[in-house]
Amino acid sequence: MKTEFKIGLAFVLGFLLLYWGINFLKGEDVFNAQKKFYVVYENTEGLLATRPVTINGYQVGQVNNIAFHPDQSGHLVVTLQVTDEFPITEGTVAKIYSASIMGEKSISLHTKKGAPLALSGDTLVGDTERDLTQEVNMQLAPIKARTEELLGTLDTVIGLASGFLDERTSQNFKSTFESIEKTFQSVQQSAAEISDYLSDNKENFDAISTNFRSLSEELAANGEDISKTIKSVEAISDSLANAKLTETINNMESITARFDGLMAQLEQGDGAASKLIYDEEVYGNLKEATENLNRLLLDIKYNPNKYLHVSVFGSRTRYTEEEIEAIERDIDSKKEE
Repeated sequence: MKTEFKIGLAFVLGFLLLYWGINFLKGEDVFNAQKKFYVVYENTEGLLATRPVTINGYQVGQVNNIAFHPDQSGHLVVTLQVTDEFPITEGTVAKIYSASIMGEKSISLHTKKGAPLALSGDTLVGDTERDLTQEVNMQLAPIKARTEELLGTLDTVIGLASGFLDERTSQNFKSTFESIEKTFQSVQQSAAEISDYLSDNKENFDAISTNFRSLSEELAANGEDISKTIKSVEAISDSLANAKLTETINNMESITARFDGLMAQLEQGDGAASKLIYDEEVYGNLKEATENLNRLLLDIKYNPNKYLHVSVFGSRTRYTEEEIEAIERDIDSKKEE
């Protein structure tokens, strides 16, 4: 073998070894078939080239390149280099996520089952996952809002408390509580008086209760008689309702004729009834009897203890005839007003 051939072969092998080493350092496997896919992101969240591309946590490729979109929109185009180990379908979502607690970013592919296969050079759907800091901020945001609201409420309460702590307000509160205390004392005193009254009249209330009980027992015992009376009244009512209208009219005519005759006798002055109406002496006697009856009724009204010796709550004051007349005149004058 000539020296030139050896030098050329060594140069080619060295070049191939250098190419393989460079790709190996980039994470590319030149001996396996790979596909390239593109993903457009508004923000890559710190994603770097050579970061792994995974499916369900298994690495199937890596990030090959990150560059700005040629339309000058500021969006970033990420080139993914993926092996043929797992079929990539159309509509696959390439989501940027935090691969470690240090915030290192990687890409996870989420394929669509049953969709057609994607070809090398297709553009996948881009998405980003919130990192740990963003998740913590999302969880702490409601707590922060509630804390700020609580602090505002505390400020308001402290301001109100400061206003109530002045001397004038303290005196007002003190006087208010003293008034409330006096009110409770009055209520307690009233309750004690009511209790004493009920205790003193316990016998009277027991007697009233006994009377009501006796009355109830008598009504219950005479229930059959009361029912018979009601039935008799109903029978009478039915009889009156079933009476013949013609006979009723005839009876009314007969009664009217008799009443006319009686009125004629009264006008002629015959009989005792006529004397009762036209005799002035009889009229005077009736008037005097009526006045005596009125005085008797008034005396019974204002002095019932003279006629009925029943005491439940003690005796009542007795009034004279002059006092009764004065009370009646006072009542009549109030009615006229």
